[in-house]
Amino acid sequence: MRSVSTRAGLSPMRLLAAAGIGAVLGSAWDLLHVRTHTTIYAIGAGRIPLWVPVEFALVYLAGVAGITALGSPHAGEGSSVRVGAEALWVTVAYTITAVGHAHELVVALSLAAMLVIRLPALKPVVRSNAVPAVALVVGGPVVETILVSAGVFRYTHASLGEVAVWLPLLYANAVPFAVRLTEWLAVEPPA
Repeated sequence: MRSVSTRAGLSPMRLLAAAGIGAVLGSAWDLLHVRTHTTIYAIGAGRIPLWVPVEFALVYLAGVAGITALGSPHAGEGSSVRVGAEALWVTVAYTITAVGHAHELVVALSLAAMLVIRLPALKPVVRSNAVPAVALVVGGPVVETILVSAGVFRYTHASLGEVAVWLPLLYANAVPFAVRLTEWLAVEPPA
């Protein structure tokens, strides 16, 4: 039986929840990179600027709105348990990048292996949300390249222009989390 996508819209409370989750999780994952000197902000090593949670809140708002508008999130797929499992997956990916950042190729191969491991689960998510998935995997590194070029922060090891070679793979590992979070927040199950 085919899954039916039912849109509930993005109420102010759901948008606020997306922003809050983004501010907390995005900043926590970013802190992994800052504490391990994977990235260094212009304000100094070991610190995150106060605007970073706001940035992540806005990114998550845009992501949830984009997936809702341009993807096909499915009702009933985004339970809190699934969102938590996806958040754990992204945390593992971030940890690999933070701990191994000096060895870019090893990190890239590890993140690629993570994608291969979950290919059966990844395919349907990407297939039904192709535009948002591509936007995340391509747009994320592009935005980070712009921020690095502007002197906001830098990667201590960067062999893909201004950013680490593994960065698109990190974003690819985050696609299911972004979709499941959107399904949890913005898609109402059928009655």
